[in-house]
Amino acid sequence: MSTETETRWTGSTFREGDFEVSTDRNRLDRAVIMNTLSETYWAGDMAPEQLMESVANGLPFGLYHLPTGRQIGFTRLVTDMTRFAWVSDVFVIDSFKGQGCGKMLMRAILSYPPLEKVYNWTLATKDAHGFYEQFGFRLAEGKDAMMQLKRPKRPSL
Repeated sequence: MSTETETRWTGSTFREGDFEVSTDRNRLDRAVIMNTLSETYWAGDMAPEQLMESVANGLPFGLYHLPTGRQIGFTRLVTDMTRFAWVSDVFVIDSFKGQGCGKMLMRAILSYPPLEKVYNWTLATKDAHGFYEQFGFRLAEGKDAMMQLKRPKRPSL
């Protein structure tokens, strides 16, 4: 991978060496997204239609290996583009892990120009705290810092 100073957004793409992050929804590979997320602890129990609806209603970032044209990673944001962004569904497929692809994906989303005003970034993880700390994420302060309402998941109609 090239250095951060050699990377930047050009339109809807962020390129580093043989890899590219894009916000172009038309490039997303539904099969890669569904197959990978169906194996995760956070989305594994979602119906395929619900999973793709969540992608459609978020701001997606696909990660691509340019020599093969394959989608190898993904994340989506839920955001108002001003005050908050919730980072969700982050993954890099196994065969590309350990090559800096996850770090590139995070650099891309955190430097995406339309999100430059966003000051409250959040995410939830059970096992990747050290990874996200590299980008400035910290555990929420105090036990009352975050509240949630959990409803039963409804099947698709």
